[in-house]
Amino acid sequence: MDSESGNRAPHLERPHLRRVLPRPVSDGKTQGMALQDPFMLVPQTMVVPTAFGPALQHLNGEWTIDELATNLKAPTEALDALVAKLDELGLLWGPTAADLEQARRDAIQQDGCLPMRQSSMLGKDAEAGRDTLAAWMSASEDPEVEFEVHGLFAPRFDYGPAAEVYAGTYHALNGQQFDRVLILGNNQLGFGDGVVGTRWGFQSPLGRLVPDADFVDALEERFGDALFNDQLDHIASHGIEMQVPWLQYCLGEPTIVGCLMPDPLDASADERDIVTAADFVEGVRGIIEALPGRTLVVATGDLSHVGPQFGEPRPIDEQRRFEAERADRELLSKFTGGDADAFVAAVKWSANSSRWSGVGAMAGLLSIVQPREVELIDYCQHPLDEEGTAMIASAGLVAGG
Repeated sequence: MDSESGNRAPHLERPHLRRVLPRPVSDGKTQGMALQDPFMLVPQTMVVPTAFGPALQHLNGEWTIDELATNLKAPTEALDALVAKLDELGLLWGPTAADLEQARRDAIQQDGCLPMRQSSMLGKDAEAGRDTLAAWMSASEDPEVEFEVHGLFAPRFDYGPAAEVYAGTYHALNGQQFDRVLILGNNQLGFGDGVVGTRWGFQSPLGRLVPDADFVDALEERFGDALFNDQLDHIASHGIEMQVPWLQYCLGEPTIVGCLMPDPLDASADERDIVTAADFVEGVRGIIEALPGRTLVVATGDLSHVGPQFGEPRPIDEQRRFEAERADRELLSKFTGGDADAFVAAVKWSANSSRWSGVGAMAGLLSIVQPREVELIDYCQHPLDEEGTAMIASAGLVAGG
């Protein structure tokens, strides 16, 4: 079907860029942007000159190619070539992206397991991964939690910098046995507005964890397809996968259920039926109570994101690090109180000025577990460079009692 221009398909006449992660790149002479697709629809990453930045920002489905050429004072032929390449790689909304999404979905469905991404940094195989985890666990202190563990909050940050936080938190599972693990992540890059579940398993260099069929069936019976419509979002979220090798190391091969939680500070913009966090929590509590065996609930996320890279006006110095830690510990004190509503209210009061990611997962953990005790195991700040442009904080907590 031709568009009003007579020679472009409608989705190319008014191009709408999908969500991409632009990364600066350089060959030593020229600067560019690598447009990373969080859904990995195709293995190729498109690199465009930095000068194309304004054009990409205007690919929002509202402007025609001719209007873009006029407004940006750019050659129509150059815009057509840019849009055609974006479409080829599935980076525009339209039939190409839809076909690539379906092919991706079919491939995962056939395999039964989401692809391995960030956890691959542990090593090339299971032996190397276990050796790395064993070294980190040996180098960290056992917090010797004195209450029965029902849930954990662990980082989703890179293993190396946050290894001590991960290891200290997962030490709490020493001597514990669980039949299944429900992991709650945050949907930072996906499209689902409500809770997003998946029928697929997860994997790491240590192997695969298969989905808990009874738990997933119970979720499907209660919520239907609304919980699974956007399960491709799990490709774009690495927090759940980051926990998998630690669970394999500490618990063996429990079954797994992964769900992405919405941010309670975001208003739903989706007109379709969604599964709200409140309905999900109520349903999950009933499912856990009805199923035999023990269920561990794990939430994952990161704390403060500070520095110019996150929109702050000045580089990070010792004073800014102190301020960030003070703000983090104030919110952590609300979390250790064990009351999900009070915790979310505190985040809302500050408008999440510290830019925590994973607030929905943290609130879900408290609401499901309803712990009598919550203990902070460790807190750490991770500078991302030496220039003070960005820093992310992480923490590990254990809930139960």
